[in-house]
Amino acid sequence: MTWMQRAIIFVAALSPTYLVRFHVLGIPTTIFEILILALAGATCARAMRHAPSYCKKNCEIPRSMMIASALFFFAGCISVFVAPNIYAALGIWRAYIFDAMLFGLIAWLHFESFDEFKYLVIALSVSAAIVALVGVVQKFTGWGIPNPFWRAAATRRVTSIFGYPNAVGLYLELMLPFFVAMTVLIKKYRAWFIGVIITSLFAILFAESSGTIAALAVTAGLFFIAWRRTRWWMVGFGIVCVLVLALSPLRKSFADEFLLQGFSGRLRTQMWKETVVMLKPRWVVGAGLAGYQTRVKPFHVFTWAEIYLYPHNLVLTLWSELGLLGLASFIWIFSLMVVWMVHALQHGFFEQRVWAGSILATLSIIFIHGLVDIPYFKNDFSALFWLLVAMSAFVRYTGRPTHEKK
Repeated sequence: MTWMQRAIIFVAALSPTYLVRFHVLGIPTTIFEILILALAGATCARAMRHAPSYCKKNCEIPRSMMIASALFFFAGCISVFVAPNIYAALGIWRAYIFDAMLFGLIAWLHFESFDEFKYLVIALSVSAAIVALVGVVQKFTGWGIPNPFWRAAATRRVTSIFGYPNAVGLYLELMLPFFVAMTVLIKKYRAWFIGVIITSLFAILFAESSGTIAALAVTAGLFFIAWRRTRWWMVGFGIVCVLVLALSPLRKSFADEFLLQGFSGRLRTQMWKETVVMLKPRWVVGAGLAGYQTRVKPFHVFTWAEIYLYPHNLVLTLWSELGLLGLASFIWIFSLMVVWMVHALQHGFFEQRVWAGSILATLSIIFIHGLVDIPYFKNDFSALFWLLVAMSAFVRYTGRPTHEKK
């Protein structure tokens, strides 16, 4: 591997460093953003000496993805000026669009073989292990949990290094399919990855991130159904689970949590109604970046409840933040990735199929979790999402068996 490839992997593993915030010349920034900009500077310096190879790699970007990504970026730029607070909008644009897309582009320019994928996942597993272990320790000690309600033993929800419980699930859920892939591809590290998977699942359970739990469970079920050897076992297991839930005292708890019939569910559905009403006169441009709280305030019904940063639904959040163009371009990007991975699963060689399956599982998790949360508008998540875009394009168009690499 080149030193640039090592640097990209290092920065990806350090994505949680967005939590370390400070100001440079009065401008707020994070360690993670500085690392991405340092990568960009190094890439520009290398491009001056190796212009033909960089131009060739840029030309290999699938045209459909290039157009969709350009529209997404353009939608973000428009939403800065639509926003009620341009300064706040610029901060969101920089973190979730400019930095994130830049990181994905840098990764694409330097991916050369599936070996980089393996080293990337190994590095991410170390980061995930730290996040998960801190969460597990918090479950038994309450140490470092910022909110007194979450810290109390009776109502404890772990937050790990983050500020709120759902962030634990949002971070770990992106990586779990790739850890599973590594148990298939590399026997040498199988015990390590199984340990990280188990620890991560416990951390997610202790965070009580219902959206993540549901997304992981449904995705696992879909893959077991798709696999011929386990299809009927999974169908039978699903039927048993439904009967147990329907006939047991757990029925009400399940309905409250996963069928949106409880307090949290009613709060979410009301939030979605308010968002739809807010978007009706602004259906093309949305509320603008960082504009949701301001624009939805006149339509807020539950005055005793706070107005959240986003409406806890990925489609409504994208529509509100980036307008109709941003929503449509994101759906296009997402759809391209799904189509590519399905094609790779059907026609690729073994290693290619394993990575395609991992990416497809991650996309399934994002889609399902996106029904009740916002698996994109977060510094680390947005950057890792665009890293996933770069990986998808590589798997579909330029990936070759290791023995055939240049």
